[in-house]
Amino acid sequence: MDSNPTTTTPVASKYKVLIVEDDVVLLKMYEKRLLADGYQILTAADGQEALDIFNKEKLDLILTDIMMPKVSGIELIEKVRTAKKGKTIPIIAWSNLSFEEEKQQALSLGVNEYLVKGTLTLEQVSETVKKYLK
Repeated sequence: MDSNPTTTTPVASKYKVLIVEDDVVLLKMYEKRLLADGYQILTAADGQEALDIFNKEKLDLILTDIMMPKVSGIELIEKVRTAKKGKTIPIIAWSNLSFEEEKQQALSLGVNEYLVKGTLTLEQVSETVKKYLK
């Protein structure tokens, strides 16, 4: 019997994902799903908290809500994209609103994908993250 069993770490665990969502229930759901997928997860309840984490951590992907207190998702995206280390980080934005103007603004700032929360499943979130973290 082998007394030193080897454990394998999922490949995904090398990736650090920041989830920015002011709805605590949604935040926990997304966090639980992406943890199950093997990612390292950091969370923020608003854009300011997300900026603080962005400035301290090396992130591989950011998932962010658009409508948030303190610093909006649009402001967060602008600040991340203007920082040298934020130019290449995939950003996936979501909102309860499906306004074309808001979507176009987010995409023009460099968001890789824009999702509407009302029709979004956990599986879609998981698959979208996987698409950018291969």
